[in-house]
Amino acid sequence: MIRWEETFVEKLVSNEIINEKEADLYQFGIECLVLKLIHCISYLCIAACFQMVPQLIVIGCVLIPLRRNAGGYHAKTKMGCYIFSCCYIAIILFLSNAQINQVLWWGALALSDAVLFFKSPADNENKRLDEKEVVHYRRKARLILILANAGCLVLTAFHHCYAGNLFICGITAAAFLLVLS
Repeated sequence: MIRWEETFVEKLVSNEIINEKEADLYQFGIECLVLKLIHCISYLCIAACFQMVPQLIVIGCVLIPLRRNAGGYHAKTKMGCYIFSCCYIAIILFLSNAQINQVLWWGALALSDAVLFFKSPADNENKRLDEKEVVHYRRKARLILILANAGCLVLTAFHHCYAGNLFICGITAAAFLLVLS
């Protein structure tokens, strides 16, 4: 069975839009894009079921850049990744809505900050980092971490503790994935 990605890339080659030597790269890119879209749509559906789409967006604005730069756990298969990440998002949303003492939120932030500051970036078998990359990703992860912490402090200072706690959820979620790696 010919997958639609192959057919699409073959059309691009036959119409001389891309070079035949680059066809595999384009096919891989399209496949990755489709998988990312499926993940994002699934996360939005999960959040919609919990009536927590705005919360997902806030948490994602912290978690995604931290995760990209700090690294962390990666499942071995695409299906494993999909199932794990959907379950992880559901758990994060559940915890973000739980009635947790503010002292515990700040304790989780302090612990997560330490993990992210000292342990990142983590490479994995799919993405080995050389020395330059380690320095680059560590610097970016720490900068994002500082900005997220500043956002959390500002939100809390202006009596938006719930929004600040969502920032903490994103930071803690990234730290937990780093610990799992």
